[in-house]
Amino acid sequence: MSDTAIRELDWYLRDHLFRQSNAGKSSFRRESLPSEMAAIYLRYKNADLQQLSQLMDPVVEGLVAKKVLEQDGNELKMPGRLARLQCAKCFYINYLAGSEQRMCLRCQHSELHDFPKKKA
Repeated sequence: MSDTAIRELDWYLRDHLFRQSNAGKSSFRRESLPSEMAAIYLRYKNADLQQLSQLMDPVVEGLVAKKVLEQDGNELKMPGRLARLQCAKCFYINYLAGSEQRMCLRCQHSELHDFPKKKA
């Protein structure tokens, strides 16, 4: 498993959690995440679900360690909401929990701005 693949999956999973929490969902089944990701994201549409599941393990463990998620058996819960922020330096879109340091996950720059709202 490459570090790049893990970092990429971390971003997509945070995006998924952010969108689901905005829809009112805060609880997830660990074993269903790979199939949800394959159904939603074109990036993982043709992925081997077993391989995606194996790749998901270190990502979920990292999110639990950072207190983005709480694990109770196979159930994952979001203790708080994720904020969508854009780095002022590299323009990377970050999804950060309140418990995480407010720093870009790509370049470690500390100046992050609220992501611009959609124009009506």
